[in-house]
Amino acid sequence: MHKYFSDDALLLMRHEIEAAAGNEVFFIGRATIEGIVFEVEAIARGSKQAVPAILTRAACGDVVIHNHPSGDLTPSGADMDIASVAGNQGIGFAIIDNGCTRCYQVVSPFTEKKGELLSLDEIARVFAPDGMMAHLKGYEQRDEQVRMAFAVAEAFNHDRVVLVEAGTGTGKSLAYLVPAILWAVRNNQRVVVSTNTINLQEQLIRKDLPFLARNSSMEFKAVLVKGRGNYACLRKLENAEAEPSLFPDEAAAELTAIIEWSKSCQDGCRSDLAFTPREGTWEEVCCEADQCSRSRCKHFNRCFFYRARRDASAAKVLVVNHALLLSDIVLRKETGYDATAILPPFTRLIFDEGHHLEDVATNHLSLIISRGGILRQLYRLVPPKATRSGLLTIISARLARDLPDTMEALYTELSALLESHLLPKAHDLTGLTEQCMDWLALAVEREAGGEGGRERKLRITPALEQGAFWQECRGRAHALADAVNDYTSALRSLLRRCEDLPDKLREKMADQLLDAGGIEGRLQTMADGLLFFISDAEGYCRWIEARSGHRGVQARFCAAPLDISGQVKETILDRIKTIIVTSATLTVGGDFGYLKKRTGFGLLAPERLGELRLASPFDYASQVFAGIPEDMPEPTAPGFRQALEERILQAVTISKGGAFILFTSYDLLNRVHGALAPELARLGLVALKQGETGRHALLSRFRKENNAVLFGTDSFWEGVDVKGEALRLVIIARLPFQVPTEPVQQARTEQIQAAGGDPFREFSVPQAVIKFRQGFGRLIRSRDDRGAVLILDRRVTTKNYGRIFLRSLPDTALVKGTTEEVFRKMAVFFGGPAS
Repeated sequence: MHKYFSDDALLLMRHEIEAAAGNEVFFIGRATIEGIVFEVEAIARGSKQAVPAILTRAACGDVVIHNHPSGDLTPSGADMDIASVAGNQGIGFAIIDNGCTRCYQVVSPFTEKKGELLSLDEIARVFAPDGMMAHLKGYEQRDEQVRMAFAVAEAFNHDRVVLVEAGTGTGKSLAYLVPAILWAVRNNQRVVVSTNTINLQEQLIRKDLPFLARNSSMEFKAVLVKGRGNYACLRKLENAEAEPSLFPDEAAAELTAIIEWSKSCQDGCRSDLAFTPREGTWEEVCCEADQCSRSRCKHFNRCFFYRARRDASAAKVLVVNHALLLSDIVLRKETGYDATAILPPFTRLIFDEGHHLEDVATNHLSLIISRGGILRQLYRLVPPKATRSGLLTIISARLARDLPDTMEALYTELSALLESHLLPKAHDLTGLTEQCMDWLALAVEREAGGEGGRERKLRITPALEQGAFWQECRGRAHALADAVNDYTSALRSLLRRCEDLPDKLREKMADQLLDAGGIEGRLQTMADGLLFFISDAEGYCRWIEARSGHRGVQARFCAAPLDISGQVKETILDRIKTIIVTSATLTVGGDFGYLKKRTGFGLLAPERLGELRLASPFDYASQVFAGIPEDMPEPTAPGFRQALEERILQAVTISKGGAFILFTSYDLLNRVHGALAPELARLGLVALKQGETGRHALLSRFRKENNAVLFGTDSFWEGVDVKGEALRLVIIARLPFQVPTEPVQQARTEQIQAAGGDPFREFSVPQAVIKFRQGFGRLIRSRDDRGAVLILDRRVTTKNYGRIFLRSLPDTALVKGTTEEVFRKMAVFFGGPAS
């Protein structure tokens, strides 16, 4: 059957046939390019002998399916008539038995085996001065945009991977969307566009894709796909309403509001709520894969998540974020590349903001086990407060009340599991978890030293493994893993024996049993993770974090892969036919070598990989003043902070605000902001600091004030788009080298060193250059923008590696000299006096 159907499709068909009491059911199935049905929808139900055949909702490439309750799959005369009509429309026709174990495919669905090649002439006409793009206000043809569109088209035509660095202003999103949509429509294939930031997703969904839909002759559907956890679960909300004692008191008001909202909302997505619920509250009611009965759920047809997924399956363009894409690909590796994992099947991918690929893949393949992570699951089973109900306390009460006396032996067995093991040992396991994590937090503070602010990280090195700390840590982690394993084993036994409950009682308890099963899987994953952490874990960096917060010091076990290139090649590059990776910052010193080495592209055959660098069409030489005061102390020298504060104050006085001050650490940011905020106020400038409020609110105020000075770190170096007069000065306080004490950074440095390489030049400098370019790129976002970039780290001129940073910048003159000389010329640039 797997030749014709995915597991999901078979499961849903069995459920619908059972729900129809074994009568005939008529389905429409969505098929992959290879003709395998991955999703089905029941649209009609009939008798033992017949069912209405409704073809109007089926499209070319779909399959219509119905069952023969008799088990004889021979097509009737009526079947053959319908099959003829369907076949002439490119629609497949199949007959199955009631158990979905046998299939007779009368007509195969239409599948496009050879793609219809894209015409470069047709694409050129789209971007011509009098072409479709002329509908864009202020459009002018850009050679860079056309060249990128051609490169993307050729990648689709020849199943290639292409790296495209497109400078700011190229119009890269339209350059890849035009050929992508042409390909998707002409070849009945799906294209996935993945981004790192919400800003770019919103631009694609709200601006670029609607523009193309309005102005092109092509009909296509594009949707924004969000992860399952973004959607409210109707089953959980129903339980919350029926069993309020399952939830903590502080969540009651939020839960009531979410329940009421869910009854009238359209999408059921968290972003549509009028308020932002606490993370813990939302976790209780959101959709989760391991606590979903899919088609068996009575809410399946109304389910917010599955409605969104059905919407996505009908779309030609799916817009996702990098994290969701990686989740899908990891799951697809396990379930099969033609199946529906999180996304419908696809073989064409555009990876925008591609300079994030290594970091996103690393984060996705990392392991984190925290005190809160374990306790949250245990508290859902058996809450710490007697006033609250838990899943196991509800299961225990229902068994005692509703299990028939005739099943005394089963009750005795289940009661023993609950009363002697699961209920009391949940508290024991809670205590053991707290003891282990409390000891770990104190030990890490001791081993790593008390300094380091709110967060300390202790890397597990060969030297550390020889000491008493690691032996004690290993023993405690092993004991915790054994206890969790013992607990999950008992929980599995309970769930397995509950399968023997009477049908009506099992149906009554289905929700609690389903949720408990999901928690069992999570706890088991944590136990496996703990054992992995204390093993050799070859190829991984392991460390322990201790973070100070309002709940005291919290510890967690962490592990991350050192080299993700092989996994990226195996799971993405070797499986997806066309891949476009693009960003304004993919190269270092004009070379793609760093990206190719770190993310697996260098492992591809040369004939499959293409590279294209496109300079920005903006006139940086006239739009930008770039200054480097060479009399600044180096960042590690005494007096650097004081000198930094003086130059920042001088610079923002000249620009009259409208400035981003970009830092590499919160500590330096806070100190400089604290010193300058009163001075800025005296100058009539508004000082804004990252962390004072949300990022969007901060940017909104920055744009509105027009004389603001925003002190920002990591998230303001990129993904922030402020066009026009509001931003006219960017100050880079120091070169953005990653902190050398970061465990993964240290471990990757050592790995390169052990292989005979130079970690500073091969790893640290390229990382910093890419971020430096992103920071520089905040200033000019349109042809009309004009402003200054001030680099207050003299190492760009005094160190050999500084040339790589400067060579990576757009073509603009650099003004070097004393602070007085630089600021005099900067004042002239801004139209002020020369002194």
